[in-house]
Amino acid sequence: MSVMSTSGYGGATIPLIAKAAGLSTGLVHYHFDTKQSILLELVRHLIEIVDERFQSSKESEPAARLTAYINAHLAYRSGANPMAVSCWNIIGAEAVNQPEIKAAYQAAMYDQVAVLEKVCEDILRAEGRSIRKKRAIALGITAAIEGSYRLLIAVPNMIPRGFAATTVRDMAFGLISAQPVSSQNRRT
Repeated sequence: MSVMSTSGYGGATIPLIAKAAGLSTGLVHYHFDTKQSILLELVRHLIEIVDERFQSSKESEPAARLTAYINAHLAYRSGANPMAVSCWNIIGAEAVNQPEIKAAYQAAMYDQVAVLEKVCEDILRAEGRSIRKKRAIALGITAAIEGSYRLLIAVPNMIPRGFAATTVRDMAFGLISAQPVSSQNRRT
């Protein structure tokens, strides 16, 4: 992760990766046939990191779960990892050119949207709102998170610390509150 985040995919050679890991080049090649296989493992690892941050919140109330989800991705607090954000941007860029990376990136995004869609549905139901746009809301939040990642790395001085998480959270709850109260879900 450290080599990819500082050198990019093109500059991250297996000898540099081995050196950063304190391993021999041969040992890295033993476990990974190509640099691309290392990047594929990095996709899995990065998703694991954010999932652990989300699950560690142990929130059960729907609105608190949405906040925990957004914080797991964007909050600048304990566990925040700028190298991970940089690597995720690299993975997104490589997904455009490499079919295997694209497939892994897409699978990760579909999984993340499914989790977020369920969280949004739970909030909408708890508030007696229509769930019809739950997927669109989840996709909008995902797009805001992904866009925040790009800005955080590409123009870090533009975004004040804490801006991304609080702004995306406000946007997410705005999308939720914009949904009409459902006649099926209306509280009595």
